Amino acid sequence: MPEWTSFPWFAWIPILGIVIWGILAMTGALGGRKNDVQLAKALEENAAVNKALLDRLDAIDGRLGAVEKTLNDIP
Repeated sequence: MPEWTSFPWFAWIPILGIVIWGILAMTGALGGRKNDVQLAKALEENAAVNKALLDRLDAIDGRLGAVEKTLNDIP
């Protein structure tokens, strides 16, 4: 097995690059899990807002239907 000191200096560049890339990839994967939780929470809140908006639009549509019926009933 060769000693670490027997490698030329330029051979350390790709070795260190691979090690640093691996560390950054693992850090990004662990950080991404936190973002997934935040994304899921934001999507749940967005779904609640959309449901409330849909209910409000249905109420407005019902009132508009009543106004149209009244206008159609006027001779």
